Amino acid sequence: MLNKATLPMNDLYQIDINYFRPHEHSNLFNEDRYFKLHATVDDFYFQLVRISSGKVYATIAFYKDGECAFASPKRGTFGGIVLNQSLDLALLEQFLSDIKAYLISLGAQSISIKCPPFSHDSAHASVMTNVLLRHQFKLSGHELNYEMVVDERPFTDRIDYGNDKRVRKCLRDGLLAESVDITSYARVYSVIKENRARRGFPLSMTLEQLNQMVETFPDKMHFFAVYQDESKSVMLAAAVCIALTESILYVFYWGDVAGAESYSPIALLAANIYIFCQHQNFKLLDVGTSTLSSEPNLGLIRFKRNLGFSESLKLSFVWEK
Repeated sequence: MLNKATLPMNDLYQIDINYFRPHEHSNLFNEDRYFKLHATVDDFYFQLVRISSGKVYATIAFYKDGECAFASPKRGTFGGIVLNQSLDLALLEQFLSDIKAYLISLGAQSISIKCPPFSHDSAHASVMTNVLLRHQFKLSGHELNYEMVVDERPFTDRIDYGNDKRVRKCLRDGLLAESVDITSYARVYSVIKENRARRGFPLSMTLEQLNQMVETFPDKMHFFAVYQDESKSVMLAAAVCIALTESILYVFYWGDVAGAESYSPIALLAANIYIFCQHQNFKLLDVGTSTLSSEPNLGLIRFKRNLGFSESLKLSFVWEK
């Protein structure tokens, strides 16, 4: 059972803890459904609320991470404060300050926040960087994230010559790329699992956990595949994507199977995902980071750049007592 509490701020605003008031303009990692999926009794869902209307202006979730530490997020690509309504800087700063004081009162020795990439909202990311640094948070990580602004241009106009040739070869040889019904998520997952095992990389999510995401967010989970032909009997590549907001689609996993190297079907897969974004009015296609603990994976960077993706910063901060 999650504990509820209210922290007074001033005559107009208060901070509600674990009340899960309805709100607008969130991202998936700050939604109450996502929080409840991972929360324990020691975790907190903070909402800045206008007292007179009950309207939510800002949200952040913190999870206990060890004996005396709290993190935003525990699971997920990023956490941090999301603005549900336009908010004055002074109120945003007080919201963070009061939450920090509350967590310290519970014994926090460390508070960490992993922020979204700057490309998701450069103005808010800039403000949060300023606020966090002035509140004695220190930079703990700086990753390079890769994304593409979705516009009316065809995907083949965004990519390098080599990937354009790969897409054309795939189409000429009868490969089929399309979105996959959500009920086929296990087949998509099996392609990803085989790809990661072959490359020696662990999967951060089990099939059971993916099933939980599908059941919790059927409207936000999207799956894509490249088939060898129209029979769809052989899946050569697949992707798991998540709608983080109404305008941002995130490629959580993608990969191809052994033996598909001559086609490089990821290029065709990326083209199909991009077309999906165009049709569904997504404004940004995010394919994640290409650094680990701030160190660049040069091959992965080259791969994403050649597919037309470009960089933005993704920062993490920590306060330590």
